[in-house]
Amino acid sequence: MIRTIQAEDVIQRYIAEFSMADFLNDDLLAQLQLFRFPAFSNVYTEQDEQHYLYFLVRGQVQCSHYHLNGKLAVFAVSSPFTAIGDLEILTDERVHSNVIATEDTTMLGIARHAVHRYGAHDPRFLHFLIDQLRAKLYKTNSLQMNQILPVISRLAVYMLAQPANADNAIDLPSKEELASMLGATPRHLNRVLKELVESGSISAGYPRVHILDRATLQAFSH
Repeated sequence: MIRTIQAEDVIQRYIAEFSMADFLNDDLLAQLQLFRFPAFSNVYTEQDEQHYLYFLVRGQVQCSHYHLNGKLAVFAVSSPFTAIGDLEILTDERVHSNVIATEDTTMLGIARHAVHRYGAHDPRFLHFLIDQLRAKLYKTNSLQMNQILPVISRLAVYMLAQPANADNAIDLPSKEELASMLGATPRHLNRVLKELVESGSISAGYPRVHILDRATLQAFSH
């Protein structure tokens, strides 16, 4: 589970490391909280209500969304230092993307109401948000053009993000649905599943799959 940790010394260390006082006023700095997300946990799910603006200080997250045809499009892989949720934070819109921590991840966060109260009219803070959005636009275009995440990586991330039972088993959708979400053909999906089985990371069989070696599966996710 995601935990909020009261650790003022750690927060202050990250503030100094990333020069956050350059774009956060004193009121916003005082609102920072520390969050830790285990690997392959959801930070946000598409259409969630947004409660925090996050700042990624350790780890990595993957951002994706589903097209109308059901295909999953990965449009960003973010590392420190990056704002998460900056697109929606000053609007009433729900979250536009799925954000998954692809490894153990640490973030600082400011509650939405505090952002509105202390940051909505602060030129330095607003300039920071514009810079973040501009950088993400360039990065998104590059990611979509280069398709840096192969199907096997997208499948590994998807599997690791699914809730597992006591036997470490997950239930997957039909192969046609899963292939569509991953932007692959069913034939390509079968080849990727076979590769994961042969690696020893998952069991054979479908749609119930047992994760046999989580570390190996995580290695495929990058």
